[in-house]
Amino acid sequence: MYEWMRKIHMYAGLLSFTALAVWGITGIHAVFLPSPGNWKPPPVSAERDVAFQAPGHLDDEQLAKRVFEAAAIPMAGGFYNTHRDDDHHLAFLVYGANGQREVTYLEEQQQIHVRIRRNSLGSFLSGMHAAHSRRGPPDLSARLWAFYNEFSTWAFFFMSLSGVYMWVATRPGLPWAQMCIGGATAVFVILWWMTR
Repeated sequence: MYEWMRKIHMYAGLLSFTALAVWGITGIHAVFLPSPGNWKPPPVSAERDVAFQAPGHLDDEQLAKRVFEAAAIPMAGGFYNTHRDDDHHLAFLVYGANGQREVTYLEEQQQIHVRIRRNSLGSFLSGMHAAHSRRGPPDLSARLWAFYNEFSTWAFFFMSLSGVYMWVATRPGLPWAQMCIGGATAVFVILWWMTR
């Protein structure tokens, strides 16, 4: 049993290494993020227009859905903050791992105007870190990453349990191991109590 567990533990770690590295980079990146009140979106890096003629008799939410589909923004999870701007154009925001997109539908010109604010590498990895199969964009590449991310979550959980099993099966009396598991458990309980 121990040998099988050791091999599965090793291969689970090797197969999920990329996702675990992304999670680690994301955690380090989060330490250096500005506080919520000081956050500013990145500058507009590009703009593009898409020709689109909307069908009549749609309310703003229905129209926004059609515009969102026609804009075909890669790795977009959905659209938010649908409103009419100062010029009465329909506008909304789209978020994804690649960054924020500001979408405006110019009805008279029958055009969708998209302003692109690209994420930094750290913010991109942070978006990828949060991707899971039951939510997020439907693009094939994003969906494949989401399944891999979910597999890695379960692999990490398995490695935690199998690591404890391998310790108990071989050297349960090792003082450093006992101190590590005791300290980690104590830190978890303290943080849970402080943040609940």
